[in-house]
Amino acid sequence: MNKTVLVFGANGNVGSHVVNQALAAGYKIKAFVRSPHKFKHSEHPNVEVFKGDATNFDDVEKAIKGVDIVVSCLGNPPKKKIHIMDKAYENIILAASEEPNPPRCLMISTIGTNGSSWFVRFLLQLFNGKDGFADYEKADKRVLDEKNVPFVVIRPAGLTNKQGKGSYRIINKQTVFFPKFMARADVAQFFVDCLSDTSFDGRVVMIEGA
Repeated sequence: MNKTVLVFGANGNVGSHVVNQALAAGYKIKAFVRSPHKFKHSEHPNVEVFKGDATNFDDVEKAIKGVDIVVSCLGNPPKKKIHIMDKAYENIILAASEEPNPPRCLMISTIGTNGSSWFVRFLLQLFNGKDGFADYEKADKRVLDEKNVPFVVIRPAGLTNKQGKGSYRIINKQTVFFPKFMARADVAQFFVDCLSDTSFDGRVVMIEGA
């Protein structure tokens, strides 16, 4: 039986690539979206669309039931002082932990959180504000503190909308000053690779352009 992947942020710039690539790889998708009318794969036989708000625990709890893997491509809305990451990740991890067989959770974060790069941290605080960065950092830490749910925290470098190369590079050093920008499609490629590759479970993985 094909595994079912619940994708949070399935309408987003990274999430839409994850959906495309995971469908191509033969997975079933449950797309968690706020605006179903914007979702492009509603008629696909391997897609179920779930309308919900990731900051609402009841919505998240209902969506997670019965899925094999959770992918979160959520992010704080750009140029808006709306911070959803900490609340959303608390909901996702808590709901996953309550399942009889907790699904693996692949959670996007950002380089710069929790000591991974002081330079990127400085830039993100400069351009996105300290409150917005703090929200990402709390979300990142919430996942890392989890003991009952298998997870991977994925911290990509600066993202672009360029055509993907189908490749990426793992960053092994904790102090990263100038990581190479990468296409969102290549971030999605790493997510999709992790759907079957469990070698990164329980770890933080930083990735950059190849």
